Amino acid sequence: MAGREVTGVEGRNPARVRNELVAEVVDVLQESATLRHTSSADLLVTMLGQELGAPVEPLRGEALRPWLLHLVEKCAGVPDGLPCLVRCLGYVEQQSTAVTALRRLVDEWEAVDFFDGADLHPLRPLLQEIRSASTLAAMARRASRSRTQELPSWCDTGWAVFLRLAGDNSAAKELPVSMAFLSLAADQLVEDGRRDAAERLRRWNRRQARTWGLEDKMAEWQRGSGVAEPVASSLMPAYLMIQFEPDGVDRDRYYLSHWRQSDAEGWHPVPGETLHLHRDELPSEVELLIEQTEERWSDLRQPVVLEFILPWELLGEPVEWWHKESDSPSPTPLVMDYAVLVRSFERLRRAAWHRPWHNKWRHFKERPADTHSYWNRPGHSHFHLERELKEDEHAVCLVLSEPPGTDSVTSRQEYLAGLRAGVPAMIWHRGDCSDPAFKEAVADIVQDRGLAGLLERTGRWRKDALAMGPEGWDNHVGRHLAILLDDPERRPVPPGPDHARGERPTGSEVHGTPAREPKGDPN
Repeated sequence: MAGREVTGVEGRNPARVRNELVAEVVDVLQESATLRHTSSADLLVTMLGQELGAPVEPLRGEALRPWLLHLVEKCAGVPDGLPCLVRCLGYVEQQSTAVTALRRLVDEWEAVDFFDGADLHPLRPLLQEIRSASTLAAMARRASRSRTQELPSWCDTGWAVFLRLAGDNSAAKELPVSMAFLSLAADQLVEDGRRDAAERLRRWNRRQARTWGLEDKMAEWQRGSGVAEPVASSLMPAYLMIQFEPDGVDRDRYYLSHWRQSDAEGWHPVPGETLHLHRDELPSEVELLIEQTEERWSDLRQPVVLEFILPWELLGEPVEWWHKESDSPSPTPLVMDYAVLVRSFERLRRAAWHRPWHNKWRHFKERPADTHSYWNRPGHSHFHLERELKEDEHAVCLVLSEPPGTDSVTSRQEYLAGLRAGVPAMIWHRGDCSDPAFKEAVADIVQDRGLAGLLERTGRWRKDALAMGPEGWDNHVGRHLAILLDDPERRPVPPGPDHARGERPTGSEVHGTPAREPKGDPN
C-alpha cells in the first residue's frame, strides 16, 4: 500500500495525534515507581541503551517530564523503539499496571502509523463496549484468517483488539486485518441492538477503503466467508492438550507441554510454555494449568475436552481423576467437568506408524456403523494380534487384556501391536482387565451397532461412578475405565523440548517462552 494518502479524518491532524500519544506515554512513565528512583531509572536506561544499540542519557538533575519527553521521542524515532522501551520497563516491573497501559499505547501508536496518522479516537466509544473475551477472540481469528488464535491479556475490548490487529500481516489480495475486524465488529453491534454505532463503523471503514483504493477488497470480504458465518462461538469442543515427555536421562523427570485449541473453524492449536518437572509435580502443575486455561476461557461457550498425551510408563496414571480445587476440603475430579482422553506419545512421534493410523481413522470417521472392536484374549500371540488387526480394516478399537504402563512384557507387546496396526482407540481397566464388571461395561461401550458413541458411552460409566461419591466410587468400574482415542487429524505442533532450555529460580526448567509477546499468538 505504498503511496497511500494521509486520511486526516475527524478532528485531530496527524501531528496532534502523534504528540498526544507521546504525552500519554510520558504520563504513564511519570507515574512509574521505576522512573521516580535514580537507581532503578539508571538500570532501565542501561538496558534500553543496550537493546537500542545507542546510548541513552540518564536523568541527572533535570526535571523528570522534559527528560521523559526526550526519551520517548528518541525511542519513537528508532524502529521497534517504543516496544523496546516497554519491554525494558517490563524487565524491572514485570506485569505492572504501567507496563500494561504502555502496551496498549504502543498498539495505538502502531495503529496510527498503519492508518497514516489518522485520528482513530472516534472509533473508541463504538468499540469499547464489545468485551466478551470469546467473542473478541473469534472475531480476531476470523478477521486474520486464523493467523491470530489468541489475544494478549490487555486486549479486553474491541478497541484494544482493533489497535492490536492494525498492521498485522495480510496477503496482497486481502483486506487488512484491522478493517476486516471492524466489519465484524459492526455485525456484532447490530446483533447487540446498536445499529447507529454499527453504521458509524461501516462509514469509517468505507471511507478508509475508498482512500486506499480497497473498495473491491471490502466488497469481496463482505460477500465472502468473513461475514457469512455468525461471530459467536459454536458448540464444537475446545481442547486442552497436555503432554508428558520423558526426560530421556532422569527417569523421574518429564517435560510438560500443552496446547490450547478453541478455534471452531479449524485446527490451530496454540502452544504454551514447557516445564521440566519431577513426576510427583505433574498433578499439581496440571491443576494450575487447567485453572489458568479456565481463566483465559472464562466466557467460552464451547465444551472443553482434556487430552493427555502419555508415554508408556504413565498409562497407568488415573489422569481422569486428578483434581481441581485440591486446596479445598472437597476437591473436584477432572472427570466431573470434562471429557478426558488419553493419547499415545510414542505414536505421535513415530511417523512410520501414521499411514495405517490414518487409514483406520478414515474408516472410523466416515463409516462408523461399519466399524467394530477387537477383544484381545489373554495369552494371544502379539504377532497374530497385529496381523489380525491389520487385515481387518474395520477393527478400530482394541480392548486390552492387560492394563498398559506396567512391567509386563505381554502388556507392552499387546499395546505395541495396536499402535503398529493403526488402531485409533483402545480401552482398558486400570487394575484388572479380567474383571467381569469391566467386560460388561465395555460390551455397552463398544456396542455392535458401531463405535460412533464411544466417548459418550464411556462418559456415562464415569458419571455413574461419580454418583457413588468419594466413599464409594472405587468400587464402581467407571472409576477404573481408561480410553485412548487418537485422532491423527488433531496433532500438536512440535513440542517444547526441541527448543532452548532455561532454569527457573525454583529449579524447574522453562523453555519455549518468547521474550516478548508477538502480535499474533501470545503464550
